[in-house]
Amino acid sequence: MRNVILKAVYIGCSILFCGCMTTPGWGNREEKPYHTSFFSQSRIQFEDVTVNYLINVVHVDTQRVGDGLLKVILTLRNTTKGNLWAEIRTTFLDSEGHVLEQTNWEPIGLEKRTVTEYTCTSLSNKAADYQIIIHKAQKSLSM
Repeated sequence: MRNVILKAVYIGCSILFCGCMTTPGWGNREEKPYHTSFFSQSRIQFEDVTVNYLINVVHVDTQRVGDGLLKVILTLRNTTKGNLWAEIRTTFLDSEGHVLEQTNWEPIGLEKRTVTEYTCTSLSNKAADYQIIIHKAQKSLSM
């Protein structure tokens, strides 16, 4: 009898959680360039699923500066009640989609419930696209 009740609870919970997805699994990459899902490669990716709920991508802007260098401006919002450290790595791609250059992991402090801006500029004017990976910092740094 106990096993039957546990199975019913398990099935009910799995139906409840599977039906409550907040982001669609299939999406057009061009409509939402910084939309992250498990089924598509997007320009902004979160390395951990939980970080996706802690940090919101508010706005992404790209522009050409100097001698044609690609500059990416990323606006992030910390949705938690406490300060948060994250690390960001930017990869610049050429017109064929091959890796042209990649930054080291850069720590960024996100104050509680505020918006923070992150910028990165390519070193080459051959950069045609970018990909940014965000993950929670391994060590907590003082802010």
